[in-house]
Amino acid sequence: MQTQTLDRQRTNRSGGQAGVVAVVGAAAFVIAAAWFWLTTKGVTVAPAPRIGPDVAPQQGLRIYYRWQATTLTQERYYTVLAIAGFLCLAAAASSVRDRLGRDRPPARIGSPLVGVGALLWITGSILRLGGHHAVGLMATHANPIQATNSIAFTIDAISQAFALAAFALAGAGMLALAAAAQRHEHRGWVIYTIVTALTMLATAGAYAIGNDNFLDLMLIASGGVLLPVWLIWASRIGGTGHPAPNAP
Repeated sequence: MQTQTLDRQRTNRSGGQAGVVAVVGAAAFVIAAAWFWLTTKGVTVAPAPRIGPDVAPQQGLRIYYRWQATTLTQERYYTVLAIAGFLCLAAAASSVRDRLGRDRPPARIGSPLVGVGALLWITGSILRLGGHHAVGLMATHANPIQATNSIAFTIDAISQAFALAAFALAGAGMLALAAAAQRHEHRGWVIYTIVTALTMLATAGAYAIGNDNFLDLMLIASGGVLLPVWLIWASRIGGTGHPAPNAP
């Protein structure tokens, strides 16, 4: 009885911690996605300037990058929130692995894949923030605009490659976690996890084909709806382990 009581206390404590992580991660994702949408739609920042055909190419680039510099503060805020969300996602995946059973190969594979995907996204985002800060300084000072444009292109291409790999790995990891949940009462969560995973894989595909409109839609759907609900739901699923035997 004493052993069962201790196990029950550990389970309750672990469940409480998982719940806190889930709520923090869900809130971070929702706020970041909403803020990202408001920024891209020109609600919380000035809309992107329209460059007319009569404007010289170099002058057009300078106008654009000077405008982009005004958006960088808000980009930092919603990116930091999204980083917090991805850290919580990695922690939640580890918690789900423990509750589904460490002995299940899909769970052992899925959790690290989600964790590595989150780490790649965070790394790429930090590189993007630093690069955009440098581009903003170059654009608002007397620097060759073509060099500024080349640096910005390189930074964006690298960060997008990180994001593509991040969403692909995280999506694959979620599919593996879904495969590890074999109990009947997990069926709803399994279906939802598969839908979330496929959306993340579609996001990776949007990065690959370079479709910005589809990419924005997938990012908002993932961050604003699917991942927050997944975090909350994942924190409430039960384990698959056997009850501990009675202490002699």
